Amino acid sequence: MIISFAWTTEALLAGRKTCTRRRWSEKNFQRWVRAWRDGHHIHDAWDRLPRTGGRKVGQIRLTCEPYRERLGDMPDRDVAAEGNLWANTDEFVTLFGDPEERVVVIRFEFVNPQPKLQPTLL
Repeated sequence: MIISFAWTTEALLAGRKTCTRRRWSEKNFQRWVRAWRDGHHIHDAWDRLPRTGGRKVGQIRLTCEPYRERLGDMPDRDVAAEGNLWANTDEFVTLFGDPEERVVVIRFEFVNPQPKLQPTLL
């Protein structure tokens, strides 16, 4: 399975991003839970979805089973884990959406970065 980090690729590559929150359907959420329970903890990380021209930038290793959490219950320490791109939890929650919304939380470490693509000479 793959996961894209379109908004936060730079933070991912720099090792600052170790958590992501997603608005996933129950079906997609359960696919990730099943993968975790089956021992599939490593997944491909992309800068954008492949169908939009993205490329694989490395892999993530899940550090716990994916779970749902009310957005408003996001712990303050997760601002840094989300890439440290927001001033505080309130700003993150406001930009993400409704504090009552239950989102999927994926905790991971970035592993196996892809070598930088070298430009080809014509």
